[in-house]
Amino acid sequence: MDRSASRYHGHNHGLSRGLRRRGVVLHCGGPGPYRGTAYLNPEVMVDMQIHSSRLVADGPYRYVRNPLYFGNILLAIGFGLMASRIGFAILVLGMIAFDYRLILREEAGIAASQGDSFRAYCAAVPRLLPALRPKLPPGGGVPNWRGGLLGEAFMWVMAAAVVAFAITLNLNVYFVVLAASFVVYAICLAIIRQRKK
Repeated sequence: MDRSASRYHGHNHGLSRGLRRRGVVLHCGGPGPYRGTAYLNPEVMVDMQIHSSRLVADGPYRYVRNPLYFGNILLAIGFGLMASRIGFAILVLGMIAFDYRLILREEAGIAASQGDSFRAYCAAVPRLLPALRPKLPPGGGVPNWRGGLLGEAFMWVMAAAVVAFAITLNLNVYFVVLAASFVVYAICLAIIRQRKK
């Protein structure tokens, strides 16, 4: 069986085995910043409303103001490395534009509700590219790892789909695991909605 990159697309986009591995590492690294979800409620992750009632400045929020959006960009880079060159550009630039639109809207809402404390936070902590060292002292917030996992299980199963594909180069395996991520999302969403009651 030919396991080359050209077999699964029908032609070669210059996707070497090493590049596929880097894509998997970046894709799986994407959920890493999602540990920020453990400092939020999982309800925030599935709600369509902007939440600006409190300022979170613990965990990864000491290094970067938007760790979840940074994770989205890492995921887009990971997926992009497994796509064509044009696909890479569309995925990454599209995700950056989408995330910046949301970031600017959310930060405007938080600035309106939090005022000077948020402006001081913005002056200390970078918006999207994480600092190497924390920019703020710990605030004493305790992560809720169970809630973080509940809020991000969908992304972890999506990462598993990419890993499964990188190992097997079998699109059927990829799509089965990817479909499982939507089942996981539905289950997690039901649990989160039940918790809200």
